[in-house]
Amino acid sequence: MPDDIQGYADNMRQHYKHQLPIVATHWLPEIGKDFFGRLALVEKQDSSTQAESAWHLLRGQVDKTVKLTQNKEISIEHVLQPTNSSLSLRVVIDGPPGIGKTTLCRKLLNMWSNGTLVHQQYDLVLYCPLRNSKIATATTLADLFVRQLNRYKNVPEWFEERDGEGLLIIFDGWDELSEQRRQSSLAASIICKDELDQCSVIVTSRSYASSSLLKMDTLSRHVQVIGLSKEEISTVIIQTLQKDTKLAQELINRNRYNFHKPFTTTQSSKGSQLAVKLINDLKVRNDVQSLCYVPLVCSMVILVYCKEGGHLPTTLTQLYENFILQIIRRHVERHHINPHTLGSLSSLPSQLAKPLEEMCQLAYVNLANTRMTFFSHQLESLSEAVKEEDYLGLMTTFPDYDEKKYQFLHLSIQEFLAAWWIAKHKEKTEAVFKDHFDDDHFRMCLRFVAGLTHLEHESYQQYFNKQQLDLQCKRKLLLFGFENCHFSYFYQNPEIRLIASPLSINNDHIRSDDDFKNVPILLLQLLYESQNTTLCQVLTQSISNHSLCLDKVSLSLFDWLCLSYCINNSNATWNHLHLGTVTNQSLSVFTAELTNNSLQTQCKRLEFLNLPQLKILHLRMEYPTIPTVEYTYYTEKCTELEKCIEMNSTLQEMKIEYERVNEITSTIISVIRGVARNETITSLTIHVGICDIAPPPPVLVGVMEQLLKDNNTLQALSLDITDKLLPSSLNILEVNTPLTALEIGRNKLMTSSLLPHIKGLHCLILDEPYSPHLLFLSQPSLHTLNLPLDTAESAIELFTILQTNTTLKALNVKIKEERVYTSSIGTNLQDMLTQNQTLKYLEICHSYIPSSFLSFLTTGLRHNTSLQQLSVSIPLPLNEEIRAFINVISQKNNLTELEVNFIPDQSYSNCSREEMEQIMTPLFCEQVLPAVTKMLQSHSTIKLLRISLRIIYGYIKETAQPNWIEIVQHLYETIFNHLSLEYIQISAGNTPRLLKDTLQDQKKTLIDKHRKEQPHKPILLKCIDIINE
Repeated sequence: MPDDIQGYADNMRQHYKHQLPIVATHWLPEIGKDFFGRLALVEKQDSSTQAESAWHLLRGQVDKTVKLTQNKEISIEHVLQPTNSSLSLRVVIDGPPGIGKTTLCRKLLNMWSNGTLVHQQYDLVLYCPLRNSKIATATTLADLFVRQLNRYKNVPEWFEERDGEGLLIIFDGWDELSEQRRQSSLAASIICKDELDQCSVIVTSRSYASSSLLKMDTLSRHVQVIGLSKEEISTVIIQTLQKDTKLAQELINRNRYNFHKPFTTTQSSKGSQLAVKLINDLKVRNDVQSLCYVPLVCSMVILVYCKEGGHLPTTLTQLYENFILQIIRRHVERHHINPHTLGSLSSLPSQLAKPLEEMCQLAYVNLANTRMTFFSHQLESLSEAVKEEDYLGLMTTFPDYDEKKYQFLHLSIQEFLAAWWIAKHKEKTEAVFKDHFDDDHFRMCLRFVAGLTHLEHESYQQYFNKQQLDLQCKRKLLLFGFENCHFSYFYQNPEIRLIASPLSINNDHIRSDDDFKNVPILLLQLLYESQNTTLCQVLTQSISNHSLCLDKVSLSLFDWLCLSYCINNSNATWNHLHLGTVTNQSLSVFTAELTNNSLQTQCKRLEFLNLPQLKILHLRMEYPTIPTVEYTYYTEKCTELEKCIEMNSTLQEMKIEYERVNEITSTIISVIRGVARNETITSLTIHVGICDIAPPPPVLVGVMEQLLKDNNTLQALSLDITDKLLPSSLNILEVNTPLTALEIGRNKLMTSSLLPHIKGLHCLILDEPYSPHLLFLSQPSLHTLNLPLDTAESAIELFTILQTNTTLKALNVKIKEERVYTSSIGTNLQDMLTQNQTLKYLEICHSYIPSSFLSFLTTGLRHNTSLQQLSVSIPLPLNEEIRAFINVISQKNNLTELEVNFIPDQSYSNCSREEMEQIMTPLFCEQVLPAVTKMLQSHSTIKLLRISLRIIYGYIKETAQPNWIEIVQHLYETIFNHLSLEYIQISAGNTPRLLKDTLQDQKKTLIDKHRKEQPHKPILLKCIDIINE
């Protein structure tokens, strides 16, 4: 390397060492030995997770970002590791404001200066901040050499002749370039390798502006700076508040192993108690925690927390107002002013109030121009009073080449001051708020505006007065006739009826994330920040039917806090709140705000009972635990729960599910006893899963007997209680409960004990066999029946009875043994279908119906005119009997709902998984799909159709034959053109790509054709659901 190149490089090394410190501000108290080393970096393997990462980081979820499947945590040394394809790198580094992107750049410069860059030895590194106008408008490489020295004037030309080889350029702040310069500038040309294709480039950007960079073909690596992890935040808090090193380390270790639970300690020292409380508070106040991953803000939160006597302010605005007041107090103390005379930002003396106003205006003007750092000449508009007060301690300086630059201590401080300026100019506040409402760059600033103004002006209502937001539960059209009959007895609200069985946790909800995006989380946060109850009512009035479904919607603890604030102040009767799966901690946050009562025990998980106007309560508990309390205390709480249920005068439907329970017998007893004396509940469901504990828990002695004797309102009762919780016998002497629907899980004792004593049932769902003769003798008015059949005699008995029965409309029979399929049964089934003209819904559940038996079903169906729904399982491959069956149902216009499960016959029982896949995949594509297509072409009235093959484990498209695509296309074309079909579900194993990909192509083709031929007419697409097994 020539001497002048070496000389310039040495000069720059000294410059980077001494004039560009790694950390620009020293206000932050020292946290650990290595400030930078605590910041986490991840390399993104796939930019498709960019939006998900940005969402996590917006909420401060550093840990989730690291764990995303396409992310890989890396060290700073890895940033410039060469790729397999090239030594000339293009590395994008992005992250939220103030997270440390520039700090990372300076660390790399420092490492180069000290010769510690391990992977590549660059001859020269150029640091080019794009906020510098000379660099942003540069047209030649020489223009990027801001630090120009005459004796080294040939350096740029030397690198140009080598196409940049040996040169590393760091472009810092892509987001600070205008949109035009991002498209056309020297920086853009170098980044895209249109110029200097042999140099390496690092470009930093805020996440929102990096999308164009991530689309580059030349991209080598995408790195995100994501700050302090939650565990590190907790460590910082503990080490700051607990000065005793040993005690601090004990807390750190305990927190590490109980990180996802409420943090507790036996240490009595004040520092430990404060640290534990703050860590727990931050788990709820995710809005504060999401800022603590920035080290400066973490320190700020600890400071304010201590000043407030161990409490976080209610809102983020109050927190920052307090923090900025602390900064100003700290500042004036150096000028011999008593800091305690400063009570609030609004009451500062004039010598401080005027400088603060100017600082706020500076913050707003520059935030609006996305400018976060300032040269001296950009501060000339500030009065001398501001400069004399040293900017009230709110700004810091750092050298940038030969100039001194200024910035606020942190972006969030600039955002708060900008909001203060907006709020104090009342004639412009609403207009400014409107101008920036859709600007992500202003999101935090507008939250501060909400906190300062409380959004009291009526113009703010426009943002919350949405046009009938439909956030109700949305169900796929999966409920067939039998299911509707069954569930209608137990669940009065059709929106919350589950698919397949109420014993199943699977439901038929469409994922509601997309719907919930109609209410941006920002609105709920603005409501909470403003503490404006009127706006809660405005937003509530916009929600259709006052119904809200959060099933599968991911909410942080703070989101739950904001939501409960809105609901608690909505002044409305909510018809339906579906919370989905909620953690214990989330539920505590949500209900504490609703009831204004911080309830502490597992019994009180039913604190929903305190909600006024509550009519339906469905509650599922997975792995519930009882807090370690004295037995008498727990007993008192259970008694309180029992009394609460007994006295409730609005509840009509109650469903309680426990999964893998521990110590819940007393709770169940309290629920049942409470319902026994309640006068409004008409439907009760109690499902208790596996009991894992030893020795066995106390049994429910006398409880079921009491329920049936004392209650006179229950019409529907569903019980699935493990044998371990029941006594050896039930002594039922008197039944006063007016039951019309009964469901009993797999419990022979409950089945044999209850049925003889209960009369007048319309719906009976059994999981254990029972004599059909005795059943219809005691229950002659049954409309819906689910009955397992374990013998040929019981099957013959049932089908014989039904030949003359005129009341049963829905029947599900479970054939438990293949030996039940005899010719005698077949004849009785055939006669039943021929003679019974009132049965509408029939489901025959077994692994599959043998081909030899199928002919009886086919003949019976040919003469039947009443069946509207049929659900059966039939074997593969297709033979003449099966084709005859399909041909008959193709002609039955009375059949509008059909479910057919295709299952390999006995000849394949010894096949391995791989062999089964190789055999069944062609059969599905070449036999099942054409048969379904042909059936649809012949059937003119079918509305709902389910087709399943549960043996395909692999990915069909990987081995797809050319004709398979044509077969699938033909099926979809038939579906889209069918006049009556409303919904079809195809279940074909694990991720059937052929079906899904072809469906997307067909939909696109259909939509494009429709837009071309009928552009003004809305298109109605069939609902097609391709699911995994």
